[in-house]
Amino acid sequence: MSTSDIIEIIGIVASFSSSIVGIWISIKALKQSRITNEQNNRMLEESTRPFITIYLDAITICEQASYFVIKNFGSSPATITHFEYDPILKQTPQAFPQLREQFDFVENIVLAPGQSKLLQYNVAELPKGLLEFRITYTDARKEYSETVTMNVKNFIHLPVSRPESHIPEGNERQVHTLREMVERTM
Repeated sequence: MSTSDIIEIIGIVASFSSSIVGIWISIKALKQSRITNEQNNRMLEESTRPFITIYLDAITICEQASYFVIKNFGSSPATITHFEYDPILKQTPQAFPQLREQFDFVENIVLAPGQSKLLQYNVAELPKGLLEFRITYTDARKEYSETVTMNVKNFIHLPVSRPESHIPEGNERQVHTLREMVERTM
């Protein structure tokens, strides 16, 4: 074997080795690119998805009124496809029968981003404290599900100042209007 043959073999081996290293680097870069794309897709979905949950709130103007608030904290509209609630909510006496039945009408409600639906309910009448809700909703691309457990008894025992209200006769309409405005900002 001549010197030129040896140089040629060394060149072939070097070229083959650099090709293998190049292919390996390309495969690694493609894998990393795929991982980055998947992470970007997840982040994009998380930043644009709806996020519907339920929580308890109260308004105190002249008296205290409690509400379950179903709200879309996400960035896209969603339709509630399934809504499960504790049966005790339907059994506990309320001022109006509709307040017990309202939970049956939550399914198929569409909530825009930032939109909420108030469900008035006197939670002080409930015989137990822990309630569980399951909400399933879709944004036409994907279905999401949330389970929320809340202790309503702890919530109603938090002190709330109740300012005295001296409503001049004939001003009830203004008071109710202000109450509605406050409720809408919850």
